[in-house]
Amino acid sequence: MTSLLGMLMFGTLGFVAAFAYINARTTARMKGKLPKSTLAADSHHWQLARQKNPTKAF
Repeated sequence: MTSLLGMLMFGTLGFVAAFAYINARTTARMKGKLPKSTLAADSHHWQLARQKNPTKAF
């Protein structure tokens, strides 16, 4: 019974490690390809707002 528990434990940890690795690779691959949120300080939305009103502090 203890060997079965050990195999299940390492199987779960292996699954978590593989899932984390795949998630990290996907995140790194997608970085820079997606449009930025309008809430980001350096997004296109805020660049346009600064151009329209250069005296206001955004």
